[in-house]
Amino acid sequence: MDSKVITVLVVDDQTLLRDTLCDVLAQQPDIKVVGGVANDELAARVAAETRPDIILLDGAEPREIIATAARLRNQSPDSHCIILTAFQHPLLIKHALRLRVSGFLTKSLNRHEVLSVIRMISAHPEQSVLSIPKGSASSLPHLAEASLSARELQIMEYVAQGLSNSQIASRLAITEATVKRHLRNIFEKLGAASRIDAVNKAKSMLMMGLSVAGGPVPRRGAALRMRAGS
Repeated sequence: MDSKVITVLVVDDQTLLRDTLCDVLAQQPDIKVVGGVANDELAARVAAETRPDIILLDGAEPREIIATAARLRNQSPDSHCIILTAFQHPLLIKHALRLRVSGFLTKSLNRHEVLSVIRMISAHPEQSVLSIPKGSASSLPHLAEASLSARELQIMEYVAQGLSNSQIASRLAITEATVKRHLRNIFEKLGAASRIDAVNKAKSMLMMGLSVAGGPVPRRGAALRMRAGS
């Protein structure tokens, strides 16, 4: 009979949730909690010292989750990271998969389901577990290679402000037909069904810190994020 004890590090910036997770895990005879920490600095230190089998990770916002997962992978490459989060955006899922996380779970799961995933990943480390809405999964192919040019981000900024195609054309000193062509390209890249959908997806790209057409996000793009979220 396999008596392996699974070591788990819990990373969650919310004290109540972190303590609850640690208490639930500590009650399991086959699980040992090696730490419960609030930020990536402490997580990296504990991960390097304890080399846990599983790192259960949450964060305050998507970019933070991805950055922490990448840092922990460097500190403890043999640990299996499970992201447990309320965020379900396809771009976050895509980046998590790119980092080869072992699990991506939403907080709608109950404790028994989370425990089951921890045990399964420990027993079958070559497998990954995703528990995400169907809508998020169906959007992944559209976003796999999505990137917007600086001009396309300019146009999305004006769309986020509610400007019409003719108003955008006037602001950018281009024809309305050119604006429409850019919008068609943007919709196709993002798999967007409407102007609002395109703005939300472009905003999410910036929230994830994605590169824009192979380069850094321009300052104008940062304005889009604030206006689209307002």
